[in-house]
Amino acid sequence: MLSWILLILVLAALVAVGTWLWGTVFGRGEVLPPIGDPATVRDANRRAVTDGDLGAVTFELVPRGYRPEQVDDVIAHLAWQLAEARRELSGRPGAEKD
Repeated sequence: MLSWILLILVLAALVAVGTWLWGTVFGRGEVLPPIGDPATVRDANRRAVTDGDLGAVTFELVPRGYRPEQVDDVIAHLAWQLAEARRELSGRPGAEKD
């Protein structure tokens, strides 16, 4: 009986050491490194949206998708551009109003 208890304790110790060693060698398993300073990413995304190059918009990856504040900023900038375009169109002579 004592040999079984000793075997279980040794096995538990090996699992703990093996898990620590595996984590040390292979790291946390991040998919991609961070893409940069959030302010730089925000400015680059706004510039890409203003230029109409939506393929150049980048978001930093987080565990469940993209960083929400970066996505919200791009959506807000797109909404602002749409409102500006509508305002310019409504100011034209002979333009139809909704």
